[in-house]
Amino acid sequence: MTSSPDLLIPRIFAAIDDHRFDDLPAFYTAEVRADTAVGHISGREQLVATLRAIHEPVPVLQHLVTGVIVDPHGDEADVRANVVATFCDEEHRPTLEGASVWRGRLRRTEQTWRVSEFSLDLVWTRGTMPTEWAASS
Repeated sequence: MTSSPDLLIPRIFAAIDDHRFDDLPAFYTAEVRADTAVGHISGREQLVATLRAIHEPVPVLQHLVTGVIVDPHGDEADVRANVVATFCDEEHRPTLEGASVWRGRLRRTEQTWRVSEFSLDLVWTRGTMPTEWAASS
């Protein structure tokens, strides 16, 4: 999907914002592990299902990804990025906003980079996350 590790995280959030959830599996390894504000997630299928369940009902999304720092070492790379998310209703009014630090590890597979593990550490939020967003184990 992408041959440049610094573009992988922005591409993931662009796919989410554009509601292109069928594109998401290509960004992750099969055994991806994630720790987020909604819980611990194991495996690509569970991760994509959780991302879809959270984001698909939201009419308008915007994720701003900044400060992407990549530390490559062979076929792996450590990545850090700042992510600011805004969830809006049909009238384009923000209903939930927040900022997180995305920290993860990428793995090169064939000619592309994929996320093998990450955490999304919440820094601040305005609004309340729905309880149904909790990841099921």
